[in-house]
Amino acid sequence: MNLSLCALALLLFGSLSSVQSRAVDIVDDSNDVDNSIEAEPEEKPRGRPFEADWLKFTKSPPAKLQQAAGATLEIVCEMMGSQVPSIQWVVGHMPLSEIENLESNVVSEDAASAIVRVRSVHIIDHMLSEPRTYTCVGRTGSKTVYASTVVHPVRSDLVDMRMVREKQYPGPQKPRIIYTEKTHLDLIGSSVMLPCKVHARPRAEVTWLNNENKEVVQSHRYKVLPTGDLLISEIKWEDMGNYKCIARNSAGRDSADTFVYPVLKEQD
Repeated sequence: MNLSLCALALLLFGSLSSVQSRAVDIVDDSNDVDNSIEAEPEEKPRGRPFEADWLKFTKSPPAKLQQAAGATLEIVCEMMGSQVPSIQWVVGHMPLSEIENLESNVVSEDAASAIVRVRSVHIIDHMLSEPRTYTCVGRTGSKTVYASTVVHPVRSDLVDMRMVREKQYPGPQKPRIIYTEKTHLDLIGSSVMLPCKVHARPRAEVTWLNNENKEVVQSHRYKVLPTGDLLISEIKWEDMGNYKCIARNSAGRDSADTFVYPVLKEQD
């Protein structure tokens, strides 16, 4: 199947699917401005299925959020694009020129033929003393997109802001998977890396279930890395299906699913 057609189908599917997320107090959820930056186009490399890099939000973060007293806040950002998009968060105001030149702190694999939908969550686990801006920046190749959320602190009539100290909430915290892929398409024979980054205290143990809902056993083709990521080497048609990352610690657990879709190579 053509990779471009797969991408269009997945974008449509993603826009129609309902997304479950943890409840937060949203003040204004309208954040549909197309903030995109594109570098000078390059020649299409050999073996690339697309004429140009592309990247689209499938779930942009809300424009505004209100923090609740003592509650951990999560800002969710999802996007889909060619190759393997990376997402990072910028805290505070940053000029457009700096966003354009921002170096990614996410190491992504070299996968020219991949189409990936990635999800990132920024955790705020302390009380804010003033409004603060959090910007989700996505990149793939020459393409950059971004969207910002302004988080307002607890209302001053509920808390004496003069007494607020921006320290992490005490005690254990259940795992929250903060970086994962929702969907990963690539050509049969490619190697794919499925990320599973976790925010937890104490540190969480990470395990994976394969497309048969069985725990992944280390082998020459399947490796759970010390980072919690799952590496599948030389994917085959029978690898297609849902893979589940599970993170556990003494305070609880969280899980996230990634659908892997191996694609047949087009005939020359």
